Amino acid sequence: MRSKKTNFLQTIVLCSGIVYISIGSLFALSPHLFGNVFFLEINEDWFMEIPKDSFMFASITLARALAALLFTIGLAMVLPLFDPVKYRALVYFTNVLFPFISSIIFIKSSFTNPLPVLIGFSVIFMLIGAFAFIALMVTRDVAKTEE
Repeated sequence: MRSKKTNFLQTIVLCSGIVYISIGSLFALSPHLFGNVFFLEINEDWFMEIPKDSFMFASITLARALAALLFTIGLAMVLPLFDPVKYRALVYFTNVLFPFISSIIFIKSSFTNPLPVLIGFSVIFMLIGAFAFIALMVTRDVAKTEE
């Protein structure tokens, strides 16, 4: 059933999906492009040395695979757009739990190296988590009536 409450939840889900697809695809396709888009200084010589260092190569490969996972999660955000009440569990995990854990990691990393992009991501992910949590609480009564 459509209502203003479920439309609010769908808007949050759509916005988070766009963020996940954007960030995930950008890093999965090219970490170098990702760095350039977010104004991160990338030493070309160091970047070319990554394949020679097994730890850095494994780290970058894992990060790219996880970025592809983030892209896939962003695509999965289309499901709650069709039936936001049916896919509430998906929204809890991908729009509340994941962003809060990610923002904690970003904040913790910002203490070590306060890069503006990390602070920005922590704010974006915290907002996604907070708004999704609010939307899920607002639509809780709708979910109970549809059971």
